[in-house]
Amino acid sequence: MNKQRTLNNTKLDDSDLDMFQIPNQYQRLLRKDIVHSYYEYYLNGVIGEADQYIELISALRDASPTDEFVIRINSEGGDLATALAIINAIKETQAHVVGFIEHLAASAATLIFLNCHSWGVAEDAEMMMHTSSSFYGGKEHEQFSYVSFARKKIHKLLKRHYSGFLSVEEIDRVLKGEDIYLDSDEILERLEGFAQYQKELYLAEMEALEKEQNAVVDATVTKKKKILMS
Repeated sequence: MNKQRTLNNTKLDDSDLDMFQIPNQYQRLLRKDIVHSYYEYYLNGVIGEADQYIELISALRDASPTDEFVIRINSEGGDLATALAIINAIKETQAHVVGFIEHLAASAATLIFLNCHSWGVAEDAEMMMHTSSSFYGGKEHEQFSYVSFARKKIHKLLKRHYSGFLSVEEIDRVLKGEDIYLDSDEILERLEGFAQYQKELYLAEMEALEKEQNAVVDATVTKKKKILMS
């Protein structure tokens, strides 16, 4: 005799019970393949012309949100235009970019470091920040015009990139020609406040963007109402 079980007060044979067993979807194992790429780039020595860094810039722009870059810095600085090109790529990338000072980050290299998404420093790391230097030829009035323009530009640029990391007084000293040196402990201490500063700046930008979008929506709704009323 077959054993019998009761389901809703109905006696069923074992052979009949299978038709009432519904697969549990929550117990199924789902597999998703996620491609993750890890890049290490060594920014060593003098920062040269931008065409020497095309591979890095292109890889940053082509990266996916799951990718990670570590830019290992041991550089005395160099070409500001190249540094800004790398910074623009960091701002545009979907990947996470870590700046790590192996030993020295000076001048333009400090700008690249501070524009990374997170940071690390070696035990004997150091930073050096100063204003720009350049060599410009031409007639006297051309030199004067360029220097006047470049001075205004570099002052604006350094204030934007060093704010939150250096104090207002320190930035003013840099703009007046003083070199500021920091060791690894001083760098780490300042990075804590800089991270908070960057977070607050981001939230303020998002709030301003939201207000701007709401204003556009309100203006559009008002315009439609006026059209309907006419």
